[in-house]
Amino acid sequence: MLPIGDYVKKEVEKLARKFKLPFLVNVPKSQEICFIKGKFEVFLKKQLGVKPGKIVDLKGKILGEHQGLWFYTIGQRKGIGFSGGPYYVLEKDLKNNLLIVDKNEKNLYKEELIVKKANWISGKKPKFPLGVTVKIRYRHLAVPAVIVNGLKPGTLRLKLKRPQRAVTPGQSAVFYQGQDLLGGGIIY
Repeated sequence: MLPIGDYVKKEVEKLARKFKLPFLVNVPKSQEICFIKGKFEVFLKKQLGVKPGKIVDLKGKILGEHQGLWFYTIGQRKGIGFSGGPYYVLEKDLKNNLLIVDKNEKNLYKEELIVKKANWISGKKPKFPLGVTVKIRYRHLAVPAVIVNGLKPGTLRLKLKRPQRAVTPGQSAVFYQGQDLLGGGIIY
């Protein structure tokens, strides 16, 4: 239960105005990193610098150069930095510092995903296969899936009933049965 109980955001803002709590009134809505001022890219450049690498297609053909993998998101189309597209970011190969792109947006869709570091609300691992719905990002609609043991120890494999766009390593996958939260893990 949250400290504000059953209040929705608009009610909290109304109460903040009533009690003259200016730090809660007219706060810009944000889904980005809320603690930075200015542009996200400028913040990243200042904190992480640049680390140039190659931009390649699925066959490994070099198409251009990037300034750091942290400037890109899986599924991103704009801001890749060269013409002849549109190109979509399919993958970030951290080991080889490669940004892998493709013109075919359909290549962003995945039928399964791997999750590591699963955490179960009940405190114990359920029996598999397990039918669930899964959310793979903020505001993502939950989609039906079946969880089975992964190929590597400590991983789970989710077979999605419908392919999903831009499944992104590092994001959370959250598992539900109806309205009940079962647990989640990190997309691998």
